[in-house]
Amino acid sequence: MQSAPAPRRIARVLVTALAPALGIATVVQAASPTSGPSQDPLRVLIVSGANNHDWEWTSPSLERILEATGRFEADITFEPAAELADASRLASYDAVVLDYNGPRWGEPAESNFLTAVQKGLGVSVIHAANNAFPGWEAYESLVCHCWRKGTGHGRFHAFDVQVEDRDHPITRTLPTLVQHPDELYHRLVHMHDCGFEQLAGAFSDPETGGTGATEPMIVVRSEGEGRIFHTPLGHVWKNGTHAAHEDPQFGELVRRGTEWAATGDVADGSAEANQLTAAEERAGWELLFNGQDLSGWRGRGEAGPGPGWQVESGCIRRAGAAGDLLTAGSYQDFELEFEFMVAAGTNSGVKYRVQEPAVIGPEFQVLDDPRHPAETDHHRVGALYDLFPAQDAAFAGAARWNQARIVARGGHLEHWLNGARVVSADLDTPRFRSALAASKFKDNAAFAQPAPGPILLQDHGGEVWYRSIKIRSFERLEERRVPLLAKGLDGWVPSGDAIWERDGDTVIGRVGGGGQSFLRTAQEYGDFLFEVDVWLEVKGNSGIQFRSQVLNGRRVCGYQAEIDPSPRRWSGGIYKECAQWLDDLKGDPLAQAAFRLDDWNTYRIECIGDHLRVWVNGIPTADLVDGGAARGVFAFQVHSGKQGTIHWRNPRLWSFED
Repeated sequence: MQSAPAPRRIARVLVTALAPALGIATVVQAASPTSGPSQDPLRVLIVSGANNHDWEWTSPSLERILEATGRFEADITFEPAAELADASRLASYDAVVLDYNGPRWGEPAESNFLTAVQKGLGVSVIHAANNAFPGWEAYESLVCHCWRKGTGHGRFHAFDVQVEDRDHPITRTLPTLVQHPDELYHRLVHMHDCGFEQLAGAFSDPETGGTGATEPMIVVRSEGEGRIFHTPLGHVWKNGTHAAHEDPQFGELVRRGTEWAATGDVADGSAEANQLTAAEERAGWELLFNGQDLSGWRGRGEAGPGPGWQVESGCIRRAGAAGDLLTAGSYQDFELEFEFMVAAGTNSGVKYRVQEPAVIGPEFQVLDDPRHPAETDHHRVGALYDLFPAQDAAFAGAARWNQARIVARGGHLEHWLNGARVVSADLDTPRFRSALAASKFKDNAAFAQPAPGPILLQDHGGEVWYRSIKIRSFERLEERRVPLLAKGLDGWVPSGDAIWERDGDTVIGRVGGGGQSFLRTAQEYGDFLFEVDVWLEVKGNSGIQFRSQVLNGRRVCGYQAEIDPSPRRWSGGIYKECAQWLDDLKGDPLAQAAFRLDDWNTYRIECIGDHLRVWVNGIPTADLVDGGAARGVFAFQVHSGKQGTIHWRNPRLWSFED
């Protein structure tokens, strides 16, 4: 008999700040429940030690750029002649990044390097590495476009890099590099008739000392089994500006190019974009974008989508003048989830409960924050535009995918960015009325009120990408509602010595003689969404059992969403009753602070397949994949002890079983 796999925690959001000198933040998303085990990091060797540029700074910078993604483990060698002479050590790497322009390495380093490339070692050529080794024909062919007689550049300036080939893994979802600050190499020499693909170029403007031609900025080719990525971008002169490396667009390009060189592909977000599992469909989710065309979308009024809205690489891309893009359907109360990516400088948004023809509605701000330093906090990424700022928003940066979520439920609105709730607002409150009165929507009494309206992707002039757009309407969800409280406590089975009673829509449990006690449902459930409000009148340890089993007609064992008033504050973690902790809250201060000791707390538990999640007061507290019980009972627990009076108010269940 094969044992069940061990539970796998799903990281809520891992936000890794690059070195302060870079000033960039990147979000590394945890593997989704459908994406399988997380991949091992790729091993990369950065070849350095000599260059006519500031290699003492650029090589550590490349190391930081790569390792900040969580996809790479990078080493730097400052003695490549010795390092590359060890063929077995070189074979331990998936790719090398060349940041070198100095003396020849000599034998056996050069032969080892070329042999490793022929056998599949990936190569990333960065900026002045294309200056290296005049006369070494094998290297010149590998790089393909080299700085030789006649090559030059104009003055250092900001310019756009335009993608020319969107069928390649590096560039299929790479936005235009907008106003990237760098040297623009021109007249690189095509060496020895090497074959290559040009993926992107930049116009070399004569006004900045250029040629008036489009020059290659991303070139790829193969050498035997090896893949070579080459970009002449990334200039950093000694005692000069670091702006070329500090641009997040450059970091994303290096990441994509190096990953492709190492593997032949590029992971750019969701492993299963624009798809729903059977369990998600049962749970009420529906796709708003099929990944292939704009079926189900329209322009304003009865017009079709504007020509600037294009479907590329399974994404909706605003590539040119387009006008706003609206769903054909209308939605009032819902959960909306989507991924978005912006080019540098983009300002856009996603509106909902839109009133037509004025197309006014609350807006989730989509913005490249670093390029809009003068914007008010109410206009930053994730904000409820012009009303409430996004609190502690972790933006992945331009040219990186971000995960967003909008909840509109009656008078309650929430915005989520990369796994964290950044806005929570209630319409019928002085706080909201005050914010509305100070906003540009102050004269619109119907603004944001519960009423059906389309979802709108805003055309604000910048390049923006969307995918995996899915919605779950609460109206549709109500079809799955299962009543849990009928007459008295009918349908519930007590065990243990606790005292149970019902007061209206509330179940109350009190410690009896101190034994472990449960009040469980008579029926079992599998996939579901469950919500209940909890208050500790007399503080004692407790929990909410789900997908649990009954042993000896009395003891309830299985998953438990913890209710923990102790100083460790693990309320909302998942404990396996009769076994062990599966997902505690160690090292998660946000989750630990979610539970309020002297107030009502709303628990939300959702199980779809083997993916188990818990929220407390809207804050994600537990998230794991576990191959344990797929069905079981619910139970309220009064833990053994001398004190504890717990109130469970208005338990509500939506079952996703056929």
